Amino acid sequence: MAVPKPIKTLGVAIVIVFLAGMAVLIWRDFWSRRSPNQARFTGGTIPQQMPDGDYKGSVNGYSGSWIGKTFDAKRGTGRNRMQTPQGVELRYPFRTEVGGGVADAIQVVKIDYDIPENPWYLRRILDEIVQVGPNDFLGKVHVRWGPAHLTVGYFELRK
Repeated sequence: MAVPKPIKTLGVAIVIVFLAGMAVLIWRDFWSRRSPNQARFTGGTIPQQMPDGDYKGSVNGYSGSWIGKTFDAKRGTGRNRMQTPQGVELRYPFRTEVGGGVADAIQVVKIDYDIPENPWYLRRILDEIVQVGPNDFLGKVHVRWGPAHLTVGYFELRK
C-alpha cells in the first residue's frame, strides 16, 4: 500500500527539521567547548553556601524575557525569573544539588529541570553553575539526549 504524498512530504519535512536542529546543537556544543568561558568555568568553584534568593542573569547577545533565577537553598529548588508586561514572574521550576559536572571533571551546582511541572522540551535541560567571584556565578547550559549531552552556551548570575 502506497503512502499518500502529503504524509510522505510531512515525514520528510520532520526529518529535515530534526536534522537541522541537531546540526545547530552540535555546532553550539563545538563552539561552547572552545569558548573563553570554558576556562573560566573549569576554574570556578562550588560556593561555600548554596545560592539563595534572587540573582540577576545575563547572556551575551541575548535580549529575551529571562532575567535571572530565584533560589531556595533550604529546599534545594528554584525558578527562573521572567520579565513580562505584568512584571516579574517566576516560571520553570528546578531542583539544585552539588555533583560532578557532566562535561568537566569538577564539582558544580546542578540546576535540573527534569520535573513534571516543566514542558517536555525544558526537561532535557541541565544547567550547571560555579562561583567565579563573590556572589558571581558562571553557568553552562546542557541539552541531554539520552545518556549524552550537548553544551549549548553560558550565562552569568549575580546577586
